[in-house]
Amino acid sequence: MRYFLRIILNVVVVLSFGSLPAAALPEAELLDGGELLSGYMTVMDEQGIIVLQTGHEVHLGDQYIAENDTLYEITEVEGAIARCRTIEKVSAQAPDDAIFVQAPPPNAPKPKIAIYHTHTDESYTPTDGRPSQKGKGSIMLVGDAFEKRLTELGYQVIHSKTLHDPHDANAYHRSRRTAMKLLQQQPIALFDLHRDSAPLKVYSTTINGQSVCKLMLVVGRQNQNQKTTLDFARSIKRATDAKYRGLIRGIFIARGNYNQDLSPRAILVEVGTEHNSREAAERSITLFANVVPSFLGPPGGNSGGKAEAGQAGTYTEINDNNTGGTATSYVPTDTAPGYDILVMVAVLTVGIAAFLFLSTGNWQEAKKKLHHFFKYEFTNFLGPRKKRKK
Repeated sequence: MRYFLRIILNVVVVLSFGSLPAAALPEAELLDGGELLSGYMTVMDEQGIIVLQTGHEVHLGDQYIAENDTLYEITEVEGAIARCRTIEKVSAQAPDDAIFVQAPPPNAPKPKIAIYHTHTDESYTPTDGRPSQKGKGSIMLVGDAFEKRLTELGYQVIHSKTLHDPHDANAYHRSRRTAMKLLQQQPIALFDLHRDSAPLKVYSTTINGQSVCKLMLVVGRQNQNQKTTLDFARSIKRATDAKYRGLIRGIFIARGNYNQDLSPRAILVEVGTEHNSREAAERSITLFANVVPSFLGPPGGNSGGKAEAGQAGTYTEINDNNTGGTATSYVPTDTAPGYDILVMVAVLTVGIAAFLFLSTGNWQEAKKKLHHFFKYEFTNFLGPRKKRKK
């Protein structure tokens, strides 16, 4: 599409902070790479009300879609405190061209779902006695619970427990190799499971009488798939809200990559905080697994009723300069075949019309110039004119 737009442009050219003081909140030790080494960030709105607390580093321009679907944007960051402005109440519905549900053909193989963990040390203090266990973080056991339920639902699950320790700025670079290997098996989605750092109260909730922890979806701003990844995250939240309202606390649109440039269906999921128990995290991820068929489609050919609109896609091989390898990523097609061509023609038409009007001063002269172009220059371009009779 970019190539055609360049051609069009060439043709046209040729033709022509609130009330809560920072001292009252805990300090956070910053860690390069998108997350904090300890503590958490606190984000407040214009009235000084706390909107978000997270172990992710917060930057100017980051955005957050809260549980009630209010969109905020970070406007100021000072130490562990950030301030934001309210932008709008976004629709709970994902855009029409972002419906990811698709029923597979009756005889299609079971779709694959891939799971991995960039921070394989992350653990849950009430259960494990510490928030971090190098080489054996219990977040991987939460991944086991996710794998177990997805398998029961009929999916093929690839759960990588490749270690990426230590928990430093290079962890995502190391986990990138794992993500690329998983994508070579052509999963329909790639989940990077984490555990956040924040006060217990912001992640704890009760669903169906059970004590569980909330989840937060994270979308990286520094990748070419940002819009599609955000649409995917909104589809996930919409489906989860319909079944288990309150399970997802929000979507953090953060500065960073999170390996999401490898696939538009790669998503980072924070499963509770270090102060939740691992059992609560396992219950939460099991509930989340129950929702997966709602936003990825059922694993079998029979959807049990009318299938939702599907989204076509292709598998694309990606060359990665950071690792020197390749990955095969499923890329949903946002538009129908021929749509880009129509856009190209429309842009070309508008560009030519605008140029002709500006260069001639009125539409009558513009029409004469266009007529002359098609009668002579355009005809010469297509082929030699007929010789005149002597």
